[in-house]
This record gives sequence, structure tokens and C-alpha cells, in this order.
Amino acid sequence: MNGAKPMRPARTGGARRRWAGAVLALVTAAAVAGLGTGPASADVPKNDTANGMTNGVKNNAAHDMKNDAADGRANGTAHGTANAPGAKAPAAAPDPASDARLERFIKKAPKWRRCGLFRCATLTVPVDYADPGNGRTFTLPLLKAPASKPDQRIGTLVAAAGGPGQSGTWMVRTFHESWPAPLRERFDVVAFDPRGVGGSKPAIDCGLRAGDKPVGKPRADLPLVGEVAPYYRLVAQACARGTGKDVLPHVGTANVVTDLELLRAALRQDTISFLGYSYGTNIGQRYADRFPRRVRAMVLDGIDTAHLDWETDSLHGARAHTAALHSFARACARDPRMACPATSAKGVLAAIDKVIARARTRPLRGGRYDLDADTVRAVIGGTLINPSSWRELSTALGAAADGDGTPLADLRVQLSAPSVSLPVDEVTSVVNCLDRPHSRDLRDYERLAAQIRRVDRLFEGTNLTCAFLPSPAVAPTPARARGAGPIVLVSHTRDARTPYRWAREVARNMPSAVLLTYDADGHTVYATGASSCVDDTVTRYLVDLTPPRNGARCAP
Repeated sequence: MNGAKPMRPARTGGARRRWAGAVLALVTAAAVAGLGTGPASADVPKNDTANGMTNGVKNNAAHDMKNDAADGRANGTAHGTANAPGAKAPAAAPDPASDARLERFIKKAPKWRRCGLFRCATLTVPVDYADPGNGRTFTLPLLKAPASKPDQRIGTLVAAAGGPGQSGTWMVRTFHESWPAPLRERFDVVAFDPRGVGGSKPAIDCGLRAGDKPVGKPRADLPLVGEVAPYYRLVAQACARGTGKDVLPHVGTANVVTDLELLRAALRQDTISFLGYSYGTNIGQRYADRFPRRVRAMVLDGIDTAHLDWETDSLHGARAHTAALHSFARACARDPRMACPATSAKGVLAAIDKVIARARTRPLRGGRYDLDADTVRAVIGGTLINPSSWRELSTALGAAADGDGTPLADLRVQLSAPSVSLPVDEVTSVVNCLDRPHSRDLRDYERLAAQIRRVDRLFEGTNLTCAFLPSPAVAPTPARARGAGPIVLVSHTRDARTPYRWAREVARNMPSAVLLTYDADGHTVYATGASSCVDDTVTRYLVDLTPPRNGARCAP
């Protein structure tokens, strides 16, 4: 979720700081569940039990693995091929404008009703675009913040949150008032919860039931992933059961893009402006590629990729994560305002290793929470994307080195996001599984886990969910968006979640892309209060359609 800011908004200070922190919390919420090393964790309130998935978040190595494996026809083999519930993930839908079967969905304009300061409505879309008349539908929540100067209204701007798994309606409802004034004045800002996410009905449900137990023996020949494979098979089965085997294969991003086009048509807009953060940039890229002439303006902030193979994607993420950790270590060692546990970057990394090793031997006590090694790694990793929290992290590491996990537990709570109706990591795993092909051979996951461990000291596990879920037959191709006008890409140079190299690659692939670089650590910029330079540049483009020079840079 990266972004940039145009003209300084009227509201600043606390509201904008809350927006910056929450944007980061949105993308890190799942990380606090751990890095995917097993079903149970000590990071739960004392005397409570953990029921959740321990999948990581985007660009944590665990979440990074955009798992799209497990053909529904696959059967287990001696090599670890998964038994995948559900049917093979479907191909992308046709253009709704040319498909008469979708006319009844487009004809129904949203019926807006007042809901506080906003307007609320729903959008009905077919579950299966290949068979839209079968009666099965999703009902997606919509939220609109009407332009505050309707006589100067430009049109509709659709805002998409990160994830996958974050609620767009929650994001706009919570932070719209702290966004740049020209944006609020000139646009009807519309958000939606993607299919399966947040208030969507039906929604992705991977909840385990009482009595659910992993089936199958751990693979002794796979020391890194073999022990947890039965657990992830159980989780995949729970996702298929809770979501519905007829629904689960249809919650991937390709269908979300078609939903967005149905939304544009239902809003009676010839074109839309679009602002996407992090995973929302994935939606935006695909939309511009399929419907380039429907895009008035598009800003993609914190550039995700839609086309890298699963192994390359994971390794890129691990390297970016490590680069951010080293950046934190250097800042900690040289900044006298930080209560740093060491006086050199090398010493800081060694202190982190010792804290993790200590938590592996015995969980750190942290008030209501005990923190095991998985949770310590996840909290450190989740905090890396927000440099404004680095002082707190340095203090927490110093306390943890002395055996006090309370400050780390406090950071863990801060990373939790109230933005969705179920754990973000569950939705993240399912959607990523449906978005690109993955191996069905557990030996490949073992090999990748070993590679990532050599790169990222905060990783010690892997997400196997996709080895047991449907997979698309065809991998996505790079978005070209041929025929679209200028598309502004915004990226930090040191981003722990969506590496800068991804932004540069997307810029090379899209002839009309314009890259605006923010030379700093962090993840997402626009409207977070981090850079007036980025804010002014992006808002000017959204309002006046005046893009920055390709290669333009903003300094902190």
C-alpha cells in the first residue's frame, strides 16, 4: 500500500498520523499470527486456545508465498502432492459490456442510503462469471463519500485497500476525512469490499471447528515443512467447507476486477479514477490491462506484482524484508533518540537473534500475552514497514533482551487491525492461492523454505495452504494497459512489503506508467502525512490529469 500526496489537506496532525498507522496496520494484521510455522502459538491470552491459521502477510516470507497450488483433481502421492478440495480455479470472465448475460446486474444502480456522514449501498455480482445465470451471487458492501463541492465534482474515484483481505469500506469510512482536501471536494469517493472479504456475503470462512484434527503423518523427509503439512491440509479443508466448494474457486483477483467493471457500469460512469494501495495496486493493474479506456486516472501506491512465479515472488519479498531489517538496525545504532540494544548495526541484528532464541526456549512474558519465537519474529517484521514505530521497536527489543516481553506485546496489539470481519491472513492465503499456479509437491515448498531461511533471519516456516487449494491453470501475464492514459506508480525505495524493484518492473511493462519514487523506508505514502511532495504531486494528477515526470523523486 504505497501512496503519494497532493496539496496538503486541511486536516493534519493526529488524524493523519492515525491514518498512517492504520494503513500500515492493515497490511501487517496477519503477520501477528506468526510466520506460518504451525497451528499453535504461545501468542494468545493466557488460558485461551489458538484456533487460527498461522499464515504470514504480504511480503513476510510466509505470506509472501502467493500460494496458488493444488489442482482440484490432484491426489496425494509419495512426493507430497496435495489433496485439493474444490474445483479448479476458473478463468477470467469476459467483458461485462459485451456479455448480455450480465445486463441484469448492470441495470441495477446502487440504492444509496444515508449511513452517518456517508452513503451506503450494495452491489450484486455473480459468483461464477462463466455461468452468471445460475442464481448464485455475492452481495458486496459499497460506501460513498460524496464530493463536498458537488458543483466542482469531477467524477467517481474508487479506492481499493490492501491485503488481500482488507475492507475498502472500512478504510474510507475511517480515514476519508484526513485525505487531501481537493480529493474530498472534487470526487465522489467510492469503496467496496471485494468478494469474500469483510462484509461480503458470502465471505471466506476458514474457521476450524471443535474436534477438527489434522489427518496424516508428518513427513520426516521434509524437516522444514513436513510437520505442519497436515495442519495446512486441515485449514484448506476448513476453507472449502466454510466458504463453500462452489464459491471458493471464484474469489480470486481476476473476478474482483470484473466486479469493479460491473461497479463502474452500475454507477453510470463512462470512466473512473482509481486509487489502490498495496494489494489494491494488483486490482488496479489488472483492471487497466483489461479495461484501459475506462480509466480516467489511476494511482497505484505500494506496487504489488501479479505475474511473478511463486518462488521468485517469495524470494524478492524475503530480500526486501531483510533490507528493511538492516535499515532499521543502522538507524537504531546511529540514532541517540532510540533506546537501542547495541551500538552497531551488526550488534542490533545479534540482539534480535538472541531475543528470538530466548523466546524459542521459553516464551517471553508480556502482560496478557506470552510471545513465542514465531510471534516475536512476526511483530518485529510487522513493525519494520513503519519507521515512525522504530523507536518503540528498539525500546521493546531492549526490554525483551532483559526478559520483559510487555513492550513487544504492546506492539503486537498495535499491529492488529479492526478492518475486516475475519483474520486477514485467511483471506490473504485463499486469494493468493487462486491468483497464480503453485507447485503441488511439498518438496518444492521445503526447498523454498530453505532458500528463504538463508535470506531472511525473521523467517522460520512456510505457508502450505495453497498446496491444498484450487489453482488457476494459466499464470497471469504482466499488465500492459495499452491504450490507457498516464498511470502513476508510487513506491518507497526501501519497502519491506512491496519491493521497489516491483515498481520499476511494472513501470517497464506499462508503456503509459509514470514512476514517482519516495526515497525512504516504509510502505505506502499517499495521504499518510509522510511527504507533502508526494501528496501534492499525486493530487495534482488526480485533479488536473497532470502527471509527474517519469522518474521524479521526492525526499523525506
